[in-house]
Formats: sequence, C-alpha cells, structure tokens
Amino acid sequence: SVGADMGGLVSGIGQQTLLTNGRDDELESDDLGVRFMMRAGYNPQEMIGVMKILKEAAGPNRVPEFQSTHPDPDNRIEKIQEAIEKYRTQL
Repeated sequence: SVGADMGGLVSGIGQQTLLTNGRDDELESDDLGVRFMMRAGYNPQEMIGVMKILKEAAGPNRVPEFQSTHPDPDNRIEKIQEAIEKYRTQL
C-alpha cells in the first residue's frame, strides 16, 4: 500500500539522518581530540595508530560507512591528518 511505502521511506530517511549525524559527531570529536592532544603536548599522530587498530579489528566484513554510526577508519585517518595540519599552524 501507499501508506506502508511512505512509512518505510520516512523511516529510512530518519535512520539515514541519524547515522549521518552520528558520523559527523565522531569526526568532530576526532578534530577536537587532535586539538586537545596538541595543546597538552601529546603527539596527535597516535590517533592514527588507534584508527589503524580499529580498522584491523573490524576485518574485511565491516559495515559500509553509509550503514554505520561511525565513519570508516580510512576516512577518520584522512580527517585526523587534516586536523593535525590545521592545528599545527594555529597552535
């Protein structure tokens, strides 16, 4: 029925919105983590090592990013590297 189809569509849109927000929150958290680590005198490159460990732990059967609440580790590594460069010039 049309009502069921619309309900499924609305549900899917809502779920996708929540997943996207969750991933954006994680990327913001990584960005702030880099900033705080650098201000405290820690090496933010260590965050990249953590992301590599998470990637290996997930293995080849990890959930595609668009279905996950967390960004793909490779995406997080890229954003962490960008944050390191950004804060290196600011701090």
